[in-house]
Amino acid sequence: MTRPQHQGYVLLEIIIALTVFSIVATGLAGLLHSALDSSNLLRRQASIRRGLEAILLEARQKTQRQEMALTYRDEALGLEFKSDLEEVKWINRTGQPIRGLYLLSAVANDLRGAHPSLHRAEVYVYRP
Repeated sequence: MTRPQHQGYVLLEIIIALTVFSIVATGLAGLLHSALDSSNLLRRQASIRRGLEAILLEARQKTQRQEMALTYRDEALGLEFKSDLEEVKWINRTGQPIRGLYLLSAVANDLRGAHPSLHRAEVYVYRP
């Protein structure tokens, strides 16, 4: 009996198939890791936006201007939210200054110091 000539290539085909499979599996693992990192970053940014909105809303509801400067720490996120109020110097069309117009701003500071504070929100408040 004679053996077919192509039996010696089975081992080479298995090695090539395993190499292709390992390259594809490594690429998919890297892609999954990148997707999870992006998801975590987007979730953190959404939490920061909600925190900024919350502190602005709470500060706007205060009746006294002195009470509008608030500070809130979120230990779970590692952030500190601060609000600040400053008077806006604005002149109307007739040349008269507008009194009682303020800029209420909120800033989110990273307590861990890993990222610079780039998160800021502002709203105008009119309190005659």
